Amino acid sequence: MTTDSWVTWVIMILQTTMFLIGLWCAFHFFNATELLPALKWGLSGAVLMLMATALKMSLMPQMQADRVLRELKRLELIVARHRP
Repeated sequence: MTTDSWVTWVIMILQTTMFLIGLWCAFHFFNATELLPALKWGLSGAVLMLMATALKMSLMPQMQADRVLRELKRLELIVARHRP
């Protein structure tokens, strides 16, 4: 784990929380019968879902870098094992 792994965990928890609250807002949006509550819940849900997506996409480069480093470490162990 890197020294900045706590930042990744905080972002993941925040992203998951935003997504779940966005789903809750979407549920209220689809159950609204009047315009103003539908607008309130719909905009809130859409903004939260977009923010959750943006946070998820911000983690993609870090996840890819971790994946490459993990594979490189695995290859180093294979090469070290096969040395005479």
